[in-house]
Amino acid sequence: MEKVVDHPKLLLYAVLLCACLSLMGCQRSEAPSPTPPAPQRIEVPVTVEVTRIITQQIVVEATPTPPQACRPESLDQAEEIRIGAIVPLSKPGAARYGFSMQAALTIAATDVNDSGGIQGKPVRLITYDSAGIPERAAQYAQRLITQDCVSAIVGIFHSNVGMAVAQVAHTFGIPLVVAEARADEITAQTLPEVFRIGPTNSMVGRWPAEWMASTGDRNGDGRLLAVLLAENSTYGQILDERLRQWLPQFGIETQTLPVDLPADDFTSVIARIVAMDTLPDAIFLLVQGESALNLAQQLLGAGIGPQRQTVLVMNSVALNSPLFWQRVPEGTGTVVARVGAWESTVGEMGRAFAGKYRQYFDTWPEGYAFTAYDSLRLVADALNRATTPAGDDLIRALEESDVELAGGHYYFPYGRANPPDGETVPAYMWHQWPDYPLLFLQYTEAGQDAAAMPIIWPEKYRTEEAPASR
Repeated sequence: MEKVVDHPKLLLYAVLLCACLSLMGCQRSEAPSPTPPAPQRIEVPVTVEVTRIITQQIVVEATPTPPQACRPESLDQAEEIRIGAIVPLSKPGAARYGFSMQAALTIAATDVNDSGGIQGKPVRLITYDSAGIPERAAQYAQRLITQDCVSAIVGIFHSNVGMAVAQVAHTFGIPLVVAEARADEITAQTLPEVFRIGPTNSMVGRWPAEWMASTGDRNGDGRLLAVLLAENSTYGQILDERLRQWLPQFGIETQTLPVDLPADDFTSVIARIVAMDTLPDAIFLLVQGESALNLAQQLLGAGIGPQRQTVLVMNSVALNSPLFWQRVPEGTGTVVARVGAWESTVGEMGRAFAGKYRQYFDTWPEGYAFTAYDSLRLVADALNRATTPAGDDLIRALEESDVELAGGHYYFPYGRANPPDGETVPAYMWHQWPDYPLLFLQYTEAGQDAAAMPIIWPEKYRTEEAPASR
């Protein structure tokens, strides 16, 4: 028999199954979203550049003490007294002059020590070669003051060297006695430490002008006229310019005639003098060496000279009297310019120095040799009188100098107590010896020895009225 299925019951089962499945599907769709997982920590490597630090030991030194003068503050502290000198002893400096100055300084130091030194203490001379270079001289000046412990500096030939050393001396308060450097400015700066016993440029420039003005119109033509025969060299040019600067200031006319050297025949220049409307009162021969002697004889041979009331003025070459009379036999009446002490101006010390100097050079000492010798003797004299060798005491003693030395009688009328006013008294007269012997001598007899020549100017040193021949 066939089995019969009950469809209503089966349908009920099917409906219930769908309901359950539907319910399950609804529950799943309405369930909340799951919580997202926590973010992971990711470490990214970072490279950092660090400046390297180096630890180093640094030693900071104290500021160095400026150099100081090391001269003794009292003579009791010193075993010897040191005096410094600066002179030119090599090129490009004027070594020939420097050797003469060094010889004179050496003689002076020996003479001081032979006479007992300075208050019983021996003198030691320390010399440096400037070579004529200001910077080098300034360095040596500081070395003398701060290392060699000198009480003073002497010497000095070149003006630019003198200016440089003067500043160093002033900085350290050490006296400087200038023997030869001529620039007015060296003393015109009025530095307390700086003294000069050689002539200034202005003193040398005024010298022939003042002499000509004092002798007046020789030939009576109503004019004062000087002819300048200048050789074609630096020497001739410098002297020509100097005379043309100063002579007109004293009412003296000038005319320059060039002299071309080398030459033995001076006919052309002599002819120009002969052709002048008025002969000059003086003819200055600005010519060096034996050429000057040849020129003088040719002038005299042409009738130009004392016989026509014209005086010939020559330089120191004419002081070699044997050579002069050999080459200029008609030279009576010739005037000779001399810079520095001469045999008739010096005393016992000057003659003694000249004798010792001749052992070196077999000649009468040049002006700069006299002042080199006297610069050291002057310092020694001041140190003997000073309370102490310290700068200000020694400066005061130098200002009070009143002493006869080899080249003359030294004193300084203008200084701290009596400064020059710059108008009636030029500023260069500060600590300046006023009586430097700038001389005119004259041959008054044929064959006369130069040592016997009379001094005709200036009045302070005059031994005979001038001119002796007119």
